[in-house]
Amino acid sequence: MVDEEKRKAVVLEYCRLLNAGDLDGVLALFSPDVRFQDPVGTEALVGRAAVRRHLGAAVAAGIQETPGTLTAALDGASVTLEVSGTMAVPGADDGSRVAFRLVSLMRVDGAGLISDVRVIAGRSDLAPVSAAAPTPAR
Repeated sequence: MVDEEKRKAVVLEYCRLLNAGDLDGVLALFSPDVRFQDPVGTEALVGRAAVRRHLGAAVAAGIQETPGTLTAALDGASVTLEVSGTMAVPGADDGSRVAFRLVSLMRVDGAGLISDVRVIAGRSDLAPVSAAAPTPAR
């Protein structure tokens, strides 16, 4: 069991390293058998190699996340994080970007590594950057 402040620090470090484009640093925060579902409702990725491909594409798209509210659970493992951000539109070569809002539920294991990530976001949580930022469904 990892205390709440440590869990929150690990999750914030994930955002910081992702924004810096430090893919190896991000992956070092994950357990070797991490389960990563982005978004919930799609097939889960399992293991660092699968997550590397997924997050590598996000880094290549210039993802920038702004962390919002962090909430720790009493289970000794879970943290939720509200995130807003932007990234290049996948497949677009005109430099267009998309804004997004999401909530991540992350579990941090006893070694202080992220073992599970579940991203909650839907189509209504995306908008072209030129449009008003989307409001997350509640």
